[in-house]
Amino acid sequence: MKNRGFQYLWIGQSLANLGDVFYIVGLMTFLYGLTESAMYMALVPFISTIARFLSALMAPLVMEWMGLKRSLVISQACKTLLLLGFFGLTFYSLDSARVPIVFLVVVLVSFLDGWATPARGALVPVLVPEKKLIAKNSFLALMDQSMTMSGWALGGLFAAKWGSTSLIAVTLILYCTASLCMGLIRSPKKDLRKKSQGGQSKWSLLKNGWRTVWQTPVLRIIFLTESLWSFADVVWIAAIIYVFVDQALHVDASWWGYINFIFFVGLILTSFYGMRWSAHLKKHSAPFVTVGTLLGCIVTFLFGMNSLPWAALVLTLFYGIAFQLQSVIFLTIEQKTVSPNHLANVFAAQDAIQSILFGIGSLLLGYLADTLGVRSVFYISAALLFLAFLVLFTSRKHIVFKK
Repeated sequence: MKNRGFQYLWIGQSLANLGDVFYIVGLMTFLYGLTESAMYMALVPFISTIARFLSALMAPLVMEWMGLKRSLVISQACKTLLLLGFFGLTFYSLDSARVPIVFLVVVLVSFLDGWATPARGALVPVLVPEKKLIAKNSFLALMDQSMTMSGWALGGLFAAKWGSTSLIAVTLILYCTASLCMGLIRSPKKDLRKKSQGGQSKWSLLKNGWRTVWQTPVLRIIFLTESLWSFADVVWIAAIIYVFVDQALHVDASWWGYINFIFFVGLILTSFYGMRWSAHLKKHSAPFVTVGTLLGCIVTFLFGMNSLPWAALVLTLFYGIAFQLQSVIFLTIEQKTVSPNHLANVFAAQDAIQSILFGIGSLLLGYLADTLGVRSVFYISAALLFLAFLVLFTSRKHIVFKK
């Protein structure tokens, strides 16, 4: 039953992730055709981040009320209905005066995603034997990255050939199938619902995740490190890389696509390693994550100095490897450290802080890239990652898997 439940989870989540990319590509293509404004397109990720932050703050209440599985199913089903309504609107005249409708869809879909992410992270240990957690987390990461990487390529081609409306129609099919798969997940009822926290006030439920983090040394270390990573990682978003390719590498926009592709290759290689040698990764978790963070720092600094296109690809590959190492190890430690009743709340708190830091970082580092030059933001990012390395190095004895 557990294996079958996990199969439905990864299939449904993979289809949903592919649909999410198609939805963003289709929506932004549609929005640009409507307004011909780059500013409106740039607002999409920022508004999405803010909505997800607010949703993550409220996620503990939602998951306490619905349970983990129902949170996933209802989130995906509501996203499907929202997109169906938007799809219907595209058949009618939708002039620029009604652009707020497009942004309303972005806000609502992102808000629904704020429940789904912590619910999935907390559901994995319920469906997977403890000894296989690293391997299964690596597999899920592999599928996530594969869907994202292929989604941007396929979505762009599909939108160019058949238009944004057709792409949104394909997204609807993916969303419907994903909802069905998530509805088929079966596991012990007590694990899927979090009613053991019943009787607590809403305020206590909202604070549970934050309190658990504060009271658990390893979680405090992970939160601080991942917060620094979230802010530093902003320099690798598409907009800043696009400017770097133009102003620092002096090559055409095709290299922007190559760099994004190679980043995902690094993620996928690390996921394969985690699946194949999970025991080795588990045994040496502290050295892997500490050295990985230092590697990310060095690579980011060298990337900012670099002017050679081929070297940019090599450095990006190593950054993807470093990023995925800390991501998989930290996720598995959290799943094994936190009790099932509090795990989803911890993930919700984590998602909230990372969302808001990424949103603020996108605006701040984007501004600094314009005023100080695009190379400068990579040096700032490297400094943040060096701080994360110092945190891990001084606290490495806590970065272990709970037996």
